[in-house]
Amino acid sequence: MKLVLVDNLVMPDEGTLAALDVHPHLGLLALAGAAQAAGHRVAIVDPKRLVRDGALPFDPGLYEAAARHILGESPGAVGFTALGCSFLFAANVAAVLKRVEPDLPILLGGPHATMLDREILERFGQFDIVVRHEADETLAAVLDRLEARSFESVEGISWRGAGGAVQRSAGRPKVADLDSLPIVPYDLYPVDALALPLLRIEAGRGCPFSCDFCSTAGFFQRSFRLKSAERLVKELDILNARYGCRDFKLDHDMFTVNRRKILEFCEAVADRGYRWRASARVDCVDDELLGRMAQAGCVNLYFGIETGSQRLQQSCGKRLDLTLVRPILDRAADVGIDTTASFITGFPDETIEDHNDTLDLLGECLSRPSCLGQLHVLAPEPGTPLYARLGDRILYDGVSGPYHSGLLGAGDEAAIRAAPQVFQTYYHYPAALPRRRHLFAAGLAERLRRLGPRVLRFGLPLLGGRVGRLAGSVWTFLEERGLELGDESFAAFVAGALGKGHPLVSLVRYALAVNTAPPPALEGEPAFDESRPHVLAPGLAVLEAMHDCSDLLRRLRRDGGILDGEDLPAETTYVVTPGTAFEVEPGDAALLSLFASPAAPTAVASELAGRALPADRAIALFEEMRRRGFIVPAAPRADRPVRRAA
Repeated sequence: MKLVLVDNLVMPDEGTLAALDVHPHLGLLALAGAAQAAGHRVAIVDPKRLVRDGALPFDPGLYEAAARHILGESPGAVGFTALGCSFLFAANVAAVLKRVEPDLPILLGGPHATMLDREILERFGQFDIVVRHEADETLAAVLDRLEARSFESVEGISWRGAGGAVQRSAGRPKVADLDSLPIVPYDLYPVDALALPLLRIEAGRGCPFSCDFCSTAGFFQRSFRLKSAERLVKELDILNARYGCRDFKLDHDMFTVNRRKILEFCEAVADRGYRWRASARVDCVDDELLGRMAQAGCVNLYFGIETGSQRLQQSCGKRLDLTLVRPILDRAADVGIDTTASFITGFPDETIEDHNDTLDLLGECLSRPSCLGQLHVLAPEPGTPLYARLGDRILYDGVSGPYHSGLLGAGDEAAIRAAPQVFQTYYHYPAALPRRRHLFAAGLAERLRRLGPRVLRFGLPLLGGRVGRLAGSVWTFLEERGLELGDESFAAFVAGALGKGHPLVSLVRYALAVNTAPPPALEGEPAFDESRPHVLAPGLAVLEAMHDCSDLLRRLRRDGGILDGEDLPAETTYVVTPGTAFEVEPGDAALLSLFASPAAPTAVASELAGRALPADRAIALFEEMRRRGFIVPAAPRADRPVRRAA
């Protein structure tokens, strides 16, 4: 039988489809390896790559087009994986498949389906079977029994039986020895064509901890497992030999729980020259272990801190000792390991004091050159203790997280509203603080990250000294003026607090304009055509009356501050596209306004001929603007914005 596995459609945090994450899905690869070992043929369809590359439209026609693409693989069965943020896509595409090919078996697996198997099968007739928990050792048995539709002997399966009644077999499948699994077939993804900066491998499964808000422990049944050092190094060597890759991400929520095994891995991999990344808790590493990991090639560790409030650490079940955070980040930086510190806001019992404690610790992380700070807004997850307590009280306001599939179909929002028990990740918990305050904090944190550590370390003492205090001041500023948080309104707050001529105002405007996600280049980069209509490039900004930000950043890098009394003339004009800034003459910048709407350079040059700017000089200037990316042909681009639920 040919099985077609369909990857998640998970949206990018950056907000453009060009940033879609097209890394191979490790869970699907593991299932593909198991199915192939049992004699089945397998293909994997990744809708993220197809949307990013324009092979699938990101519009209301997506679901039909994706179904046609899947059917073009001539499947004997189709298997979807689904997270809460991607289930809408899976359900809609599966509905089209079932309408076109009613007898085509459609399977569903993954954490979301495991926790909601009965609810999904009862409400969504397009799915025939849910494979619960880890399917590596059960998928082949399911495929073998599809024709007879007799699954009673297969553990961990839910299916729609005769008459439509949902049936469930007993069991909670779990792979005891991960080394026994087949080497996964990365060739089912076009790895060579993806130009990935690194490759991910599955290092292990499960988490032994009991965080109130996380479904990982429930899906893997709180069973912590790690592949052996020999198996991990073997997989790295295979990928290095096949693709020339030397950079890897070892996927495991809690890689460092078993200290002995990590030391064994470090010893086994140390002479390979590989660079690798992993996830950990700050109470599951120590000075010696960090040093050994760095020597063995570890370059980055992801730490889920979650909250800077010791009270919330207890109430949410994370139970970290926060006094460990700073020394562990210090030690990691000392041995050359960059870090990511991830935080959450939106806990139901989070007070303003808890909230500010989290923002303050986040601010310390953001101020470190070697640490990337993140702030996420809590979303309800099925299968968690928190959802078990509060799931019947979740609320909908139309604001979804950054990773949710877009609302493309006419009935998408109605479907979400009609089934909160299935689409709960689009909802939020009632909380002590207003929902707007949590969303605002996440937006502010993202802007502070874009400022960069040098600017933040310089500016924070001028704006309250702590991020919690800064957030309160910005919130009040916006509320009093009826404004929403944005780059311009945040810069206006800084100008109001320090004066328009303060160098921090220039640095804020400059950093926020430069540090945005760049759109993709036009395919083929066509030669400049002066008769073709052009428009301003996406994300372009003209910053006038600016200090010399390059000089200011040099001073911050050298001295850590900007000396009072120095001559800081605000005379520079910048044209900024995401990732790049150019100093230009004010008159040249003014010409850009002529392309706010599509216009042909030849037509604009003719208009300028009577303004002391010869047409040939204007055309040459416009060609330079095109070369620098200021103006682009007025044709549809690949960087279509992601539409969130709203």
